[in-house]
Amino acid sequence: MAPVVGAYERLVLGTGLLLHGAGDWLAPADSGKSFLARTGGTAAGVLFAGLLLERAPHLVFAVPVAWAVTVWRLSDSSATPPPLPESPSEDVYADGDERLSHVEWSPEGVRCTLHVVRDGVNGR
Repeated sequence: MAPVVGAYERLVLGTGLLLHGAGDWLAPADSGKSFLARTGGTAAGVLFAGLLLERAPHLVFAVPVAWAVTVWRLSDSSATPPPLPESPSEDVYADGDERLSHVEWSPEGVRCTLHVVRDGVNGR
Protein backbone atom coordinates (compact mmCIF):
# COMPACT_ATOMS: atom_id res chain seq x y z
CA MET A 1 0.00 0.00 0.00
CA ALA A 2 2.91 2.38 0.69
CA PRO A 3 4.18 2.45 -2.94
CA VAL A 4 0.66 3.31 -4.13
CA VAL A 5 0.43 6.21 -1.69
CA GLY A 6 3.90 7.43 -2.74
CA ALA A 7 2.95 7.32 -6.42
CA TYR A 8 -0.34 9.08 -5.67
CA GLU A 9 1.49 11.84 -3.76
CA ARG A 10 3.94 12.32 -6.64
CA LEU A 11 1.11 12.60 -9.16
CA VAL A 12 -0.75 15.08 -6.96
CA LEU A 13 2.40 17.16 -6.42
CA GLY A 14 3.21 17.15 -10.14
CA THR A 15 -0.36 18.13 -11.04
CA GLY A 16 -0.22 21.03 -8.61
CA LEU A 17 3.08 22.21 -10.06
CA LEU A 18 1.71 21.88 -13.60
CA LEU A 19 -1.41 23.90 -12.80
CA HIS A 20 0.58 26.50 -10.85
CA GLY A 21 3.03 26.93 -13.73
CA ALA A 22 0.22 27.25 -16.27
CA GLY A 23 -1.53 29.80 -14.06
CA ASP A 24 1.65 31.85 -13.69
CA TRP A 25 2.21 31.72 -17.44
CA LEU A 26 -1.32 32.87 -18.23
CA ALA A 27 -1.52 35.50 -15.46
CA PRO A 28 -1.84 39.01 -16.85
CA ALA A 29 1.38 40.40 -15.39
CA ASP A 30 1.09 43.31 -17.77
CA SER A 31 -1.65 44.39 -20.11
CA GLY A 32 -0.33 44.33 -23.61
CA LYS A 33 0.91 42.21 -26.44
CA SER A 34 2.47 39.49 -24.28
CA PHE A 35 -0.85 38.70 -22.56
CA LEU A 36 -2.64 38.59 -25.91
CA ALA A 37 0.08 36.41 -27.41
CA ARG A 38 -0.06 33.96 -24.48
CA THR A 39 -3.84 33.79 -24.56
CA GLY A 40 -3.92 33.47 -28.35
CA GLY A 41 -1.22 30.80 -28.25
CA THR A 42 -3.16 28.84 -25.68
CA ALA A 43 -6.36 29.11 -27.71
CA ALA A 44 -4.52 28.00 -30.86
CA GLY A 45 -3.05 25.01 -29.00
CA VAL A 46 -6.46 23.95 -27.69
CA LEU A 47 -7.97 24.36 -31.17
CA PHE A 48 -5.16 22.29 -32.71
CA ALA A 49 -5.59 19.53 -30.12
CA GLY A 50 -9.36 19.49 -30.71
CA LEU A 51 -8.97 19.25 -34.48
CA LEU A 52 -6.36 16.53 -34.10
CA LEU A 53 -8.65 14.51 -31.84
CA GLU A 54 -11.47 14.89 -34.36
CA ARG A 55 -9.30 13.35 -37.08
CA ALA A 56 -7.75 10.66 -34.84
CA PRO A 57 -10.05 9.99 -31.89
CA HIS A 58 -7.95 7.04 -30.74
CA LEU A 59 -5.27 9.55 -29.63
CA VAL A 60 -7.52 10.48 -26.72
CA PHE A 61 -5.97 7.49 -24.92
CA ALA A 62 -2.58 9.21 -25.10
CA VAL A 63 -3.82 12.18 -23.05
CA PRO A 64 -3.77 10.46 -19.62
CA VAL A 65 -0.43 8.83 -20.41
CA ALA A 66 1.08 12.19 -21.39
CA TRP A 67 -0.38 13.76 -18.25
CA ALA A 68 1.03 11.01 -16.00
CA VAL A 69 4.52 11.21 -17.54
CA THR A 70 4.55 15.01 -17.36
CA VAL A 71 3.45 15.29 -13.74
CA TRP A 72 5.75 12.43 -12.68
CA ARG A 73 8.73 14.30 -14.14
CA LEU A 74 7.57 17.58 -12.58
CA SER A 75 7.40 15.94 -9.17
CA ASP A 76 11.00 14.77 -9.67
CA SER A 77 12.12 18.32 -10.44
CA SER A 78 10.68 19.56 -7.17
CA ALA A 79 12.67 17.13 -5.05
CA THR A 80 14.93 18.45 -2.34
CA PRO A 81 18.31 19.29 -3.88
CA PRO A 82 21.39 17.48 -2.63
CA PRO A 83 23.36 19.19 0.11
CA LEU A 84 25.93 21.76 -0.94
CA PRO A 85 29.61 20.93 -0.59
CA GLU A 86 31.34 22.11 2.54
CA SER A 87 32.03 25.83 2.30
CA PRO A 88 35.61 27.03 2.69
CA SER A 89 36.76 28.63 5.91
CA GLU A 90 37.04 32.40 6.32
CA ASP A 91 40.64 32.65 5.17
CA VAL A 92 40.25 30.66 1.92
CA TYR A 93 39.07 32.59 -1.14
CA ALA A 94 38.76 32.03 -4.90
CA ASP A 95 42.40 31.88 -5.93
CA GLY A 96 43.79 31.27 -2.49
CA ASP A 97 47.43 32.18 -3.17
CA GLU A 98 47.27 35.75 -1.82
CA ARG A 99 48.14 36.56 1.76
CA LEU A 100 45.45 38.62 3.43
CA SER A 101 46.20 41.30 5.99
CA HIS A 102 42.55 41.58 7.02
CA VAL A 103 38.97 41.31 5.80
CA GLU A 104 36.66 44.30 6.18
CA TRP A 105 32.93 43.48 6.30
CA SER A 106 30.14 45.96 5.49
CA PRO A 107 27.81 46.97 8.34
CA GLU A 108 25.08 44.73 6.89
CA GLY A 109 27.46 41.76 6.82
CA VAL A 110 26.71 41.13 3.15
CA ARG A 111 29.74 42.56 1.37
CA CYS A 112 33.42 42.26 2.23
CA THR A 113 36.67 43.88 1.13
CA LEU A 114 39.80 41.76 1.10
CA HIS A 115 43.00 43.61 1.96
CA VAL A 116 45.99 41.79 0.50
CA VAL A 117 49.53 41.96 1.85
CA ARG A 118 51.56 43.66 -0.87
CA ASP A 119 55.24 43.00 -1.29
CA GLY A 120 56.99 46.27 -1.98
CA VAL A 121 59.66 46.81 -4.61
CA ASN A 122 63.05 48.30 -3.57
CA GLY A 123 62.24 48.01 0.11
CA ARG A 124 58.93 49.86 0.03
